Amino acid sequence: MVATEAKAPAGRRTSLTVVSGLLGLSTLATRMTTLVVMAFLTRGAGIEAVGFYGMATLTASFTAAALSLGLPTYLTREAAAGTVSPPVVARIHGGRFAVLMAAAAVAYVLIGVLLPPEAQLAFFLIFVASLFEQWNETAWVLIRGTRAAWAEPLTNTSTGLLLVGACAVDVWLMNGLTLHDAAVYFVTASVLRSTAAVLVVRILPSLRASRGIRSAHHIRLALPYFASDLLGLFYFRGDVFILAFFVTAAEVGEYVSAAAIIGPAVQVAASMGVGALAYAAPQRASGTSQANDPLTVFQFFGLAGQGAAGVMFIGLPIATVVLFGDQAGNIPELAMVLTLFLALRFANFGLSAILLARGRAASRLVVLVLSICGSIGLNLALDGRYGAYGAACAMVLNELVVAGSLLWFLRIKELVWPVLFSIGSVAAAAWALAGLLTVMGSASASFAIGAIMLALATARFVAQRRAAGQLQPATTEDT
Repeated sequence: MVATEAKAPAGRRTSLTVVSGLLGLSTLATRMTTLVVMAFLTRGAGIEAVGFYGMATLTASFTAAALSLGLPTYLTREAAAGTVSPPVVARIHGGRFAVLMAAAAVAYVLIGVLLPPEAQLAFFLIFVASLFEQWNETAWVLIRGTRAAWAEPLTNTSTGLLLVGACAVDVWLMNGLTLHDAAVYFVTASVLRSTAAVLVVRILPSLRASRGIRSAHHIRLALPYFASDLLGLFYFRGDVFILAFFVTAAEVGEYVSAAAIIGPAVQVAASMGVGALAYAAPQRASGTSQANDPLTVFQFFGLAGQGAAGVMFIGLPIATVVLFGDQAGNIPELAMVLTLFLALRFANFGLSAILLARGRAASRLVVLVLSICGSIGLNLALDGRYGAYGAACAMVLNELVVAGSLLWFLRIKELVWPVLFSIGSVAAAAWALAGLLTVMGSASASFAIGAIMLALATARFVAQRRAAGQLQPATTEDT
């Protein structure tokens, strides 16, 4: 890396809530608009069309992760830390476009061989649209954590509303949304979103100044992130595969449906983790007083996880009735167990962000390997005896493996008790939930646990704000 590439980060936000929250809002906006469009598509073209959409986006996600070589995560950290310049990001962003479009050309040939003719074009367009969404990640890194970070959720929300509007007009005029029409709207919205990203972060001026940039050097540095990103995809998919060997298709369907309810919240937590990485990296690089304060990051995620779980518990009875009606079966109870996983997952995303901000991508890779091994072992031990409930419990228990592994590699004593407190809180909620389910219905138990968790999260938030307010005058006086 040449010396001119490293520069101090400018215009960075100091609020972890703002940095992480903006990325969470961005993901939530995209997820919500997609859910609305899926509802239109289900009513117009049937569940098979939704299945084609799911397969296309999943295939695109694995393709993009395999071809991105960890560069989006790497650049999120390094751009925030000021160790890579906008021309470097621009050159890599342009290179990723060429690679992903080459992959789309190969996919076009394979789709023509593997899929029925009536679904080929729609599948390809949705595949390309998803590739565009993955491509945007290396453009947005230039403003994540800066005062211009609001442009990312605003762009995603605006194009999402245009997508919903186009589909709604189609439903009104054509009496039902077809898979082909939905695919056209998806790819159009994705192209608009990608174009806006390029213009907002001013990629083109930086690209003209990128001559002489050694992209290969940065690709080598990103490889540890590549392995962890790819393994992360397998980590979130392996439980269903193992469960299918032990239970009926109906029980697998119940588990997948319950997991789908909390899926958007998990994605929001992942995006907030990226925001925390952008928040922590520049502080470490600049050597400010908060550079060695990982407790701030973990407390933020622990509090967010407890609050998110409380809201989820309160909303579960309503969501399951609206989505599944009388066919809900065991989905509400499975979703309750998985909501406990959500609280732990938020906290672990905070620990992971701390690890990455300290340049420990290789250690995170080991953590992922350990978590995959833990998931396989727990599912093999529990699924055969307890079925879908065993898979749900395995997901919760495996987060203890993740937390322990992250703590081991971080070696930060100040985090031990907060992590244990977070785990203890979830264990207490699980014990209380089990007791409530013996004396009342699942809906009432879910409401009660949610109200308690939300009240405790609010009390913790108020206490932390008061402590911060008392610390601020002293810090200012010392300065």
